[in-house]
Amino acid sequence: MRGDGVLLPVTLEQITSRRVAYTLCALLAHAAIVYMDETGWKVGTENCSLWAFASQLQRVFLFGCHKDDATLDKMLPPEIFTGIGVSDDAAVYQNRFTQAQKCWAHLLRKAIKLALLYPNKKKYQCFLDELLQIYRDGKNAAADGRLGEAGRQQRVDDLSSRLLDVCVRNQEATTPEMTPHERDFANLVEEMKRLLLAEELFTFVLVPEVEATNNVSERNLRSSAQDRKANRTNKTANGAHRRSVIVSVLESLRMNLEEFSLTTVLEEVTRWMREGVSLFAEQWRALQAARAAPKPNLG
Repeated sequence: MRGDGVLLPVTLEQITSRRVAYTLCALLAHAAIVYMDETGWKVGTENCSLWAFASQLQRVFLFGCHKDDATLDKMLPPEIFTGIGVSDDAAVYQNRFTQAQKCWAHLLRKAIKLALLYPNKKKYQCFLDELLQIYRDGKNAAADGRLGEAGRQQRVDDLSSRLLDVCVRNQEATTPEMTPHERDFANLVEEMKRLLLAEELFTFVLVPEVEATNNVSERNLRSSAQDRKANRTNKTANGAHRRSVIVSVLESLRMNLEEFSLTTVLEEVTRWMREGVSLFAEQWRALQAARAAPKPNLG
């Protein structure tokens, strides 16, 4: 409070308490569904990564990290995270989660690119048309509230059978004689088949709360991607860490506050300081209480 009675904003250090950031990471690791994506990021002259994670109410950003198993292990420890991981098909995500959903948008973009660049290759367009129809049918099944667990499994079985037929009809081993686009098409067909057999393409039908793409994480990265293009990255590792905490806390507040503005953020943070408990600490306590509650006896 200034002498003239005007309330000054709380300091950046107060908003970005490390304890709050750690709580966000704990909530993320215990989430039922986590969307994730990454892009390039520089710290000084070093090429690093920016990783974005999103659950229903939490957003966590890692600026200047390494895109590797060690980083992912810290964020989503295998012994803790038992939820559904939604991602693209990058190697770091393969065979990673107990249950996964691979991003259909990434896969469809590859098929669309081939169909647009090589219109004379009719099989590329036919492949795309069949993929789009299967995807649309999957979306309709996911949105069908009349389906129970057995009904959803039956829809997945039908969709899987159709997609497997499409892949088998278009499957072709890569050879040195292939042109680059023919090799890209063969690799895409093999990728679709591999993900299908791994049961990572239709989780969104079985669990309708899951999205079929990880577009939510891609949207979270857009602002930072613009910063990167304008060379507004970090000079030091400490700066990258500080940015990670600030962005994670503010973007998580955006998901939790009914109205996200400077006024509401300051009001919420002032309440944390007054009561000594952040909004995210309250969510963590509620999660722990729910996990400890006795299960009802349905017998």
